[in-house]
Amino acid sequence: GQITPIVVPVPNGTLNINAQPWATVWLDGASIGETPLGNLSVVPGEHEILFRHPELGERRERTIVRAGVETRVAVNLRR
Repeated sequence: GQITPIVVPVPNGTLNINAQPWATVWLDGASIGETPLGNLSVVPGEHEILFRHPELGERRERTIVRAGVETRVAVNLRR
C-alpha cells in the first residue's frame, strides 16, 4: 500500500539546423552559433529557433523535438 516514485530517464532528441544563406542561430534564447548546425542534443519538447542574417533580417521558427528522434529545421531567408 505504498507509493514509490519512479524516475524514467527520457533520451534527448537530435536537432539539425540550416539556413540559406547562412545565419546566426539562437535556440530558446541562447546563442548556439552559425548554420549549418548538426547533431545537437536537445531536450524533448517545443523549442523556438531564431535565425538572424545581417542583410536579410530575422525569422523565428518553432519545432517539436521528440525523444530519440532526429529533427531537421531549414529556412530560406531570401523568401
